Amino acid sequence: MPPELIRNPRHSPIAAALSRVPAAWAKALGWLALVWAAALLLTGGQWIAMAHQWLTVSAYQHILFVPPIIGWLVWNRRAALTQIEPRGWWPGLVLMLGALAVWLVGSLISLNIVAQAGAVMLLQAATLTLLGPRAGAVLLFPLAFAVFLVPFGEEIVPPLQMLTAEIVIALTHLSGIEAHIDGVFIDTPAGLFEVAAACAGVQFVVAMVTLGVLAAKIGMERWPRRIALMALCVVVPILANGVRAWGTIAIAQVIGAERAGGVDHIIYGWVFFAVVVALVLALAWRWFDRDPDAEALSAARLADHPLVAKLEHHSLSATTLAPLLISAIVLVGLWSALATSSAANVPVLRAPPVSGWTQVADPATPEWRPAGKAASAILLTRYRDQEGRFVDLYLAAYTGDADPTVGEEGAVPPETPWRHVEAAPAPDAMRGDRLMAYGRDRRVAWTAFVTNGTSQANPLLFRISTLGDRLRLRPEPRWIVIVSAPEPGAAPALQAFVSAAGGPAALVQRSQTR
Repeated sequence: MPPELIRNPRHSPIAAALSRVPAAWAKALGWLALVWAAALLLTGGQWIAMAHQWLTVSAYQHILFVPPIIGWLVWNRRAALTQIEPRGWWPGLVLMLGALAVWLVGSLISLNIVAQAGAVMLLQAATLTLLGPRAGAVLLFPLAFAVFLVPFGEEIVPPLQMLTAEIVIALTHLSGIEAHIDGVFIDTPAGLFEVAAACAGVQFVVAMVTLGVLAAKIGMERWPRRIALMALCVVVPILANGVRAWGTIAIAQVIGAERAGGVDHIIYGWVFFAVVVALVLALAWRWFDRDPDAEALSAARLADHPLVAKLEHHSLSATTLAPLLISAIVLVGLWSALATSSAANVPVLRAPPVSGWTQVADPATPEWRPAGKAASAILLTRYRDQEGRFVDLYLAAYTGDADPTVGEEGAVPPETPWRHVEAAPAPDAMRGDRLMAYGRDRRVAWTAFVTNGTSQANPLLFRISTLGDRLRLRPEPRWIVIVSAPEPGAAPALQAFVSAAGGPAALVQRSQTR
């Protein structure tokens, strides 16, 4: 039998690479890995949610390129890092506590973008705390670029829809096509078109901003050029998306709306985005004046930097800092678990009495029926007054982690013909929306969010108002109150009903009174 070759594990490529890591770096990176592991265990739900969005939502699929870009940026700075000795930095504890607070608040008020930002900030803060200001200065841009791991942009969809609709109607009139705009709906001889959320172009704006920040940093030295490039990255995608939407309407006048929709689906997507990217880069190409492979900061420049030297006066061993960071993560995790595990009792609902109004019947499903998928208890009923006016009342109670301001809760029922047209006037502490279905059925809905006897129209302010109860582990049910009436005559009917009821909070109270 021939002798077997016995491989020395020390001779493996990985072992050889690790053996070249300086002892100080090996120790610091070991502690950093432990803190990162604890942070990822705490925020695992947010990272899973983000990864799901990256893979399944077209607006965020560009984020799949962000991790390798961060890796490349760090690799580009390896020469400077090898000349630096990492030192723990105890003021970083404040950054860690701030990141934990952001994550905790975002989790408790069901604001995903805040919780996800907190999850990313935890890794950033841990890196700065355990590696110190000198290494942090070298890694500043890669760490900052990590903010693009957070899926954002959903918040700007409504204004982008309206802006796109205004661009489309302007181009439509300029091209001689007869058209009428009603919110995000554009009525033309070929049919009624909607500038839907998916057509707002937010995915292109967000992706272009991400690309623009990278290109401005690695390709440009001067700040005026960087600012100009970022302006192009915002303006060009918006204008290009408006032209695309107008083109669909223009084509529809010739070949019909259905066939034009098929053409739009072919054009719309990453092919369209590639054209926009090429246009922006072509416009900005002559401004590029920096070698992408050039080091941002050298060890020599950092050695003489007074701010870095001043910050390093607050150094503390990573061996001391890491257990403190892990302890803070564990304590916040326990607090969050207790806050989210407490739930209020599910109320029993009945139609509240309203002076001058009589309950007549439950509204028919095709007319208008909010989904209320996360609600613990739901009431939907119809009232009529002596003048023959009808008002539909929707009440929903939420307990535990459920929240009336997130997901598919609200006046616009998902997966139905109903669409939001525009904002409508409403009383204080209520939000007004004009809705439309099938291009002809119109109604107005007034929405309020209620807790602890207080009504609020703004979803964000409502979530903030519930934060104190969650932090104090005091479960209170949260409510959504929606009153709706068909047009014409919706506003007077709703005003009369809400006034007779005494407001949204009174409706909630009376719905639980026996």
